[in-house]
Amino acid sequence: MLDAINIERVAFTIPIGDGFPVYWYGIIITIGIAIGAFWASREIERRKQNVDELYNGLIIVVFAGYLFARLAYVLLDVIAGRGALYASIWDVFNIRAGGVNILGGFIGAALIGIWYIRWRRLNVWHYADVAGPALLIAQGIGRWGNFINQELYGPPTELPWGVHIDAAYRLYQYADINTYPLETRFHPTFLYESLWLLLGFGLLVWLNNRYRDQWRPGTLFGAFLIWWGSGRTWIEFFRPDQPTIGNSFITYSMVAAFLIAVAGVLVIMARYGKLPMPDRRVKRRRKIKPKPRRNENG
Repeated sequence: MLDAINIERVAFTIPIGDGFPVYWYGIIITIGIAIGAFWASREIERRKQNVDELYNGLIIVVFAGYLFARLAYVLLDVIAGRGALYASIWDVFNIRAGGVNILGGFIGAALIGIWYIRWRRLNVWHYADVAGPALLIAQGIGRWGNFINQELYGPPTELPWGVHIDAAYRLYQYADINTYPLETRFHPTFLYESLWLLLGFGLLVWLNNRYRDQWRPGTLFGAFLIWWGSGRTWIEFFRPDQPTIGNSFITYSMVAAFLIAVAGVLVIMARYGKLPMPDRRVKRRRKIKPKPRRNENG
């Protein structure tokens, strides 16, 4: 069973000051990023691009991604009416306190990544192509950190693969032990998303290996956006922790994920010239020289 082993959140403590705890979540995320970066570096070499530029950009993009992910999480909390949790600027930027939104992080990281690539005058589509699958494998592995933290779970379920959640980590709507006893099982949303991401990584790597020489640069990135965005749209049905728009079942993250999938379709269409583009050609008006007026008197 998924919840047969109860693992402490803190892996070990570094003896600095009062002790600096290192969490399993951070370790697992780091492993995921390292594996994704390794694959991306191998693939960028095959595309005859600069590996050093990839790693330099990766450092900037990862830090930017976490910053934007935190800001997006705080923004959604404020929208949900939990703004009182952030009494100081430290509360807003304290990532170690928990709470990031991967979609917000991706959008922020993408903007910074595009800036870096243009600044360094690199081929944006080749680097985007390797970034997509790398993100899938990194996040797919990182989701198991949510399992250790007993977070990213869905509504109650009687399915055999449901997970138990300790009372201390229950969402407020499931905190009543009388209504939801300790033996209640919940949808393992982290597992659903992890499987979808890992499957997507495998599929995109296979497609890339087979069609690398036929596909235009940017096609793989578009396919990544479609796979990731559509999967996250579906996953949002199992995310009771996400604020919804009004009284609907639609969450803000669901809308963002859907738009990411649509963007993937547009990227592929644009790379193959299938988008209707406005005609920017300026029609030159023929200048007609005015005829000289006849002198009626002469």
